[in-house]
Amino acid sequence: MRDIIDTKTDIEIKTSPKIPAGAIRLQIVSGAKSELLKEKGDSVVEKEKTKTTVSFYTGEKINADTYRSLGGIIAKWIKKNGIKTAALQIPADLNDKDHKALLEGLLLGSFSFDKYKKKEDPVDSVIYLDPSEEILLQTCKTVCDAVNMAREWAHEPAAIINPQTLSERAQKFAKQFGLNCKILDDKQLIEMGAGAIVAVGQGSKTPSRMIILEYKGTEKEKPVVLVGKALTFDSGGYSIKPGDSMVGMKYDKCGAMAVLGVLRAASQLKIATPIIGIICAAENMLSQNSYRPDDILISLSGKSIEVISTDAEGRLVLADGLTYAQQNFSPQAIIDLATLTGGCAVAYGHVRAGVLTNNQSLYRELFESGERTWERIWQLPNDEDYAKLIKGKDADIKNSGGRLASPVTGGMFLKEFVSDEVPWAHLDIAGVADLDEGTDYSVPGATGFGVRLLIDWLSNRNQ
Repeated sequence: MRDIIDTKTDIEIKTSPKIPAGAIRLQIVSGAKSELLKEKGDSVVEKEKTKTTVSFYTGEKINADTYRSLGGIIAKWIKKNGIKTAALQIPADLNDKDHKALLEGLLLGSFSFDKYKKKEDPVDSVIYLDPSEEILLQTCKTVCDAVNMAREWAHEPAAIINPQTLSERAQKFAKQFGLNCKILDDKQLIEMGAGAIVAVGQGSKTPSRMIILEYKGTEKEKPVVLVGKALTFDSGGYSIKPGDSMVGMKYDKCGAMAVLGVLRAASQLKIATPIIGIICAAENMLSQNSYRPDDILISLSGKSIEVISTDAEGRLVLADGLTYAQQNFSPQAIIDLATLTGGCAVAYGHVRAGVLTNNQSLYRELFESGERTWERIWQLPNDEDYAKLIKGKDADIKNSGGRLASPVTGGMFLKEFVSDEVPWAHLDIAGVADLDEGTDYSVPGATGFGVRLLIDWLSNRNQ
């Protein structure tokens, strides 16, 4: 089994001054030169005596994701047709944003999670680019390798990644990328008073962990803290999920995997801003030790939480992570990422993540980054009226307000654990973190949503 940090893809993309003999020539056309080119991604093959050229059509409508999609479509075509060598000609008039997007699409589209599959006659494919592409290619590769690592770790089942093994991976990860790493086990969390995250994991043989990773940045300033939900598996606990709804619960750790991806890319790109990553890891299982509906938990903040549903567990682990961030660091901003509510997927489908925030300037910055990277977001309301839905009967607050406005009440619950003085944004990525059908540049399963969004935000926020 290959190294856990390795992000080897199905296609190697490299620069070379010389194109190998027999390489397929790939080009992109924006004007349909053939009646076969009608929709974005349509292709036509032209064979001559000495070369074969494949043209891919942009389609008539161009947006910020068109060339990224085309890159993914090209990668899929290479894999599907078992092409060993190809050379891509980048359009001379392509602007910088689309140029970058095209390379990202190639790199992201080259990923697949097939490490457990038996492969028959695998093809080692290479796409060659002009040497002038080298600097941009390496920058894109740094980010896309981080996305692909986040995808790969998210795909791993609970038999491979649980809170304990995730902690072990995090330590190895930190060492490789020059990060500081601190692991808080269940005993330490109990001693601290982090009763919410501990409760979620107490029914599992692998109790909860809080993993703290630190990237120091290149500037002396307050850190940005990223808090990620890492439910390595979620059965729902005593509020048990239907059997069909448990399939895919390995993806309930996608928020935390995105945080790891951001830290990886930031350390390699030497992002100026210091970053703290807090991974709130737990496995929500059924046993005689599991927490129950009606339990009252005392969170790290001291607030009491009345358990209405043990399947509303993500907000519990995040509550203690958000509190820890404020108690131990002086963050200039906090962003949490979580596959928090199915209601967000119902509201926004698989197009945008929901965002609940206490700071409009932060939201606008994130929104702009989302439009550039096509990891798009849309704001959820935070009217105080919604807070009434999670007011506790026998405790300060309750962990579920029911189905009504569930994405909003999930975010409002987290807002209870963040100071109004700290700019904060909650990203509910439930509808975009994993996709059954995939996209042009993402295979079915984990998308790595959030890595490119946040790297773009971190790279542009001080400009």
